[in-house]
Amino acid sequence: MVDSGALVATPPQDYDDSYSIQYAFNHGGCVLTNDRFNDYVEKGATGQEKGERREWVRSHSISFTFVGDEFVPNPDFGWPSW
Repeated sequence: MVDSGALVATPPQDYDDSYSIQYAFNHGGCVLTNDRFNDYVEKGATGQEKGERREWVRSHSISFTFVGDEFVPNPDFGWPSW
C-alpha cells in the first residue's frame, strides 16, 4: 500500500497519533482506529484542553473489527455534525 501511495507511513521516530489526529482534524475527517488515544489526550494538555481533545477523539474515532476476512466498521458510529 505504501508503494502504491494508498498509505503514508509516519517517520518511525515520531509520535504517529499526532499525525493521524492532526490530519483528520485539518481535513474534516475521522480516524479509523481501535486506539482510544489516551496518551494523546494527556500529552502536554491541561484542564479544558484535555476535555476538548477527549471529546474530539471520542466523536471522530471509528472503531472496527474483522469477522473472518470481512472488515466491519462500528455500526453505531454517528458522523459528527460539522
